[in-house]
Amino acid sequence: MPQEQQAYKIMFEAFSQMASSFDCSQINKSVNLMKVVQVVLGDNPAIIYFDKTKIRTEESSIEERIVISTGRSKQQVRTTKTSSGRRIILTGIHPKSQAEKMLVSLERKANQIISSINKTSDDDYTLLVKLYNYLQENVKYSLVKNKAFPSHNAYGAMINGKAVCDGFSSAFSLLAEKLGFECMLATGNSAYSASSFSNHAWNIIKIKNKFYHMDVTWDARKYEDCGVHSYAYFAVSDLDMAADHKWDIKTAPACNGSDFSYYKKNGLFINDFQQLHNSIVFHLKNKINIFQYRFSANYDRPVNKKGKDIADIILIEALKYGDRRVNISYSWNEKTRCFFARITSK
Repeated sequence: MPQEQQAYKIMFEAFSQMASSFDCSQINKSVNLMKVVQVVLGDNPAIIYFDKTKIRTEESSIEERIVISTGRSKQQVRTTKTSSGRRIILTGIHPKSQAEKMLVSLERKANQIISSINKTSDDDYTLLVKLYNYLQENVKYSLVKNKAFPSHNAYGAMINGKAVCDGFSSAFSLLAEKLGFECMLATGNSAYSASSFSNHAWNIIKIKNKFYHMDVTWDARKYEDCGVHSYAYFAVSDLDMAADHKWDIKTAPACNGSDFSYYKKNGLFINDFQQLHNSIVFHLKNKINIFQYRFSANYDRPVNKKGKDIADIILIEALKYGDRRVNISYSWNEKTRCFFARITSK
């Protein structure tokens, strides 16, 4: 819409000048200022000079006094207040010289990462898997309450190696764009392993004219837990993402594809028991001790809430292939319908 586009232009210009506050009086009052701010920051992950968790709007007013004569030397004073416009106020601002140095460091680091990922002319899928893996390996989920290393932006993720969801997603967006992809931030709520929903940020990326969700934050947390790359939220559709995420589906691009899903690309999307059995046997024959599957909602057998029945199948088949003394650790996410297991010799 033209009004939102005007607001976007004003805000982008202010952020480009590293303003500490800026006037929004030219922006129509029907425009949701904070919503546009989030879009601008999502589109421009290299804006890192202030604390984006503490942005506020301020409305100024002018007090006008009118003296009215009522006769016989009596006067009545009437006071009115009129709005003179809104302002965006930013806090946690780095000095300009420091912010400029931070940008140089961020750009240098981003180019180093891209160089390590893009050494060969890989296809889109392989490039994105490498990027996804890099962030899982090098960024830990952590809220660092330190002005110099903010966890809520790309600098905190890529330079300090610690971030929360908007730091992870800002870093992913910045790097994906350098690889030539159109990528944006999505905001809403997510439950992850908890029962209740809370504020969350992730990415929507365009690959070969289709849009997909990417939530490296939650997969990075899984990597921290087990030391194995996780892909439960890699290139998933609206349908799959809605299992534990909520967002404004009316304003976000429709993500209807699933062909770039890690599980589908690697034959790990399970539709029926025979497919599962064949895959388990293949893993064991080839001495692969990690099992990662996503199960179709139409899978032809019920899955135990903790995934024990799948783990039992792996153990039974392991006995047939010479591993008579093995330990198994496993997990099952009912919301995403993702199963993970690792077997080790006793």
